Amino acid sequence: MSWLMLHGFTGSQASFARLAVPRSALVPTLGGHLDEPASTDFWAEVERLAALDSAATQLFGYSLGARLALGLLARYPKRYERAILVSAHPGLRTEAQRVERCRHDDRYVRLLRERGLAEFVSAWEEQPLWHTQRALDETVRSAKRRERLAHTAEGLAQSLTSVGLGRMPDLRPELVRVACPVEVLVGAQDTKFAVLGGELCSILPRARLGVARGAGHDLVLERPAFCSAYLSQGASR
Repeated sequence: MSWLMLHGFTGSQASFARLAVPRSALVPTLGGHLDEPASTDFWAEVERLAALDSAATQLFGYSLGARLALGLLARYPKRYERAILVSAHPGLRTEAQRVERCRHDDRYVRLLRERGLAEFVSAWEEQPLWHTQRALDETVRSAKRRERLAHTAEGLAQSLTSVGLGRMPDLRPELVRVACPVEVLVGAQDTKFAVLGGELCSILPRARLGVARGAGHDLVLERPAFCSAYLSQGASR
């Protein structure tokens, strides 16, 4: 069994350094991150990832990586044997919501292109989404900031304009066909994604919700042992 593990926005392979990553895992760099060119759109990135390892039978994705993993499941509903999705979003329901989200993301795109990477990272880290990380050790938070600063401003800008949430389709109609077991992991303090996680479990035929107490959005960073426990489980349910 081979894993395909997908990091989040501003992340990299280093995001999984504290996890018990299986030796057989492929951990690609997502488009627009480090030196990987951005794909033209959401489905182009899904197909690029699908072609990297046709033998991969298990998926792990966090945030942006979880959205792309959902894209893989939607496009190939019988290909995978198991998936673990951390802080996953199935896509916005309406075109009006997507337009509004694109406007929101475009403010970050302008910040990246006009003020540079460091100012973007500072603004990005001030979002309420990350407030639970203030309880982490300073060395852990500093390492995460260095990971974010390893990217380029233009690369992250292109990631937002190609695979940002506003550029992603609503996958709900396709997800009902997914055949494999799916573990949907959320942090109890991340109330928006806890609700989305429950919704995903009502859509995916073989999904199960896992909730990490006292944690926020980035369980890979905040609760690595919690995530590793799911990685170590067998594919059977």
